[in-house]
Amino acid sequence: MFAALHLPSLPVIAALRTQPTLRPKPCAVLVAESDDARAQGRLALLAVNDVARDMGVLPGWPLDRARVRCPGLMVLPRSPEQEARMMAELLEKAEALTPDLEVTAPDVVTLDLSRAPLRQRESLGDLRLHGTEVWHVRAETPDLAHLGALHPDLDGAQISPKGVMRLPLGFLAKLARGESFFPLLELWGLKTLGDFMALPRQDLTERLGAGAGHWHDLLHGKSCRLLRLHRVPDSLAQSYDFEEPLVSLDPVVFMLKRLLHTLSSRVASRHLAVSRLHLVLRLESEAQVRRSISLPEPLVEAGEMLRPLQTLLDSLRLEAPVVGLDLDGETALPTAAQREWFSRQLPHPGRWGETLARVEALVGAEHVGIPVPSESHRPDAFRVLPAPLTIASQPPCGDDERQPACALPMRRYRPARLIAVASDQEGPMPRPLALLTGPHTGQIVDRHGPFPMSGQWWDPEANWHRLEWDIQLSSRHLLRLAYLPPDRWQLEGVYV
Repeated sequence: MFAALHLPSLPVIAALRTQPTLRPKPCAVLVAESDDARAQGRLALLAVNDVARDMGVLPGWPLDRARVRCPGLMVLPRSPEQEARMMAELLEKAEALTPDLEVTAPDVVTLDLSRAPLRQRESLGDLRLHGTEVWHVRAETPDLAHLGALHPDLDGAQISPKGVMRLPLGFLAKLARGESFFPLLELWGLKTLGDFMALPRQDLTERLGAGAGHWHDLLHGKSCRLLRLHRVPDSLAQSYDFEEPLVSLDPVVFMLKRLLHTLSSRVASRHLAVSRLHLVLRLESEAQVRRSISLPEPLVEAGEMLRPLQTLLDSLRLEAPVVGLDLDGETALPTAAQREWFSRQLPHPGRWGETLARVEALVGAEHVGIPVPSESHRPDAFRVLPAPLTIASQPPCGDDERQPACALPMRRYRPARLIAVASDQEGPMPRPLALLTGPHTGQIVDRHGPFPMSGQWWDPEANWHRLEWDIQLSSRHLLRLAYLPPDRWQLEGVYV
């Protein structure tokens, strides 16, 4: 199955982009504007807008005849830059459907939908460009689709050779430029493509040559050529500017989904995958929010790449509305995984990166990582190292590994429990006698300590000091008790 996308009246629509105030008026673009052609009165209309067409002016008319029919006709200069920009926008939308496409004409793109999912085939009718509509036709051959896309009555249809029989014969001349047998067909009295298709192919080839037989086969759907595939750009960067500033992030997610489909098609055509995404949100206050997301593994599917981006957007709190966004990606070779016959795919250790990305989006990248004890005796003092994107296998622990200093394990309370303690003063240090509140209460029958600990004495704001005891209650519970000057007691844990 093939599809053709056509931008009708592209030259005049592109010219009106530079002069939007002229859109309500009848406008046209000329084929040539040389002085010699103007002197001989041979200026012809290349394209006209809908307003001029409603007044009876058609492309191909001489300028003098068009001015007689429509005295207010405005002649606009052609804008190749805007035409190229509109075709680039159409190619971007087409690449979101399939990477197998060709630029068949300056205003036509042909797509091979044989590998495209059914939902993407049905989304052809949703294609829109700012300032113009997009005609689309599906057919079994690329040339039939191209031919049908040029006629407005076939927009959105799936055509067959019977569907083009009623089209005027001149439509075939738009595809077969340079063929010399068309004037002879008009002399024979042929008016439609059906008249041409009804002629015997053998007799037609003997009289008019092999070219006539080729176009006869094309109209009957007997000729299906290969597409001259369009080379996608090397860069994966895409940008989009919203017409109005967005306060809600839902439209941003919708636009990201469309851009990811294009990105997915581009990397799929190169047999690559995306390993990292770069997102830039441009705000109305001229500030920019930049985020980079490392994917759990190289991905190609747009839906899988959207999930971490959506999690990131849900956690953002922006200071101003969004006016535009930029999306880029880094590529890598796709990963291969062995699949079993009778069970699901084996778990991949690299997929924990998706969970890591979700946690980073919720609490911030600076709060996610591997806690490592700091070079201090302060309990629970640690620093956070960045988490790796893949889980490396760890060597087994040997007999020479450091063993815990105490054979009796302790279950720590995090955070430590604030409690009330009955104590007396034994010199400069307090001595605990009983626990009055907390999960364990009672008289202290045995104690070891105190064990004084301190650090960072050189910093008045960060210095710390504490006393610790290992105690036993009358209920035979073994606990770790701490005193933080000047009057704070807390329960650190219980030995189990």
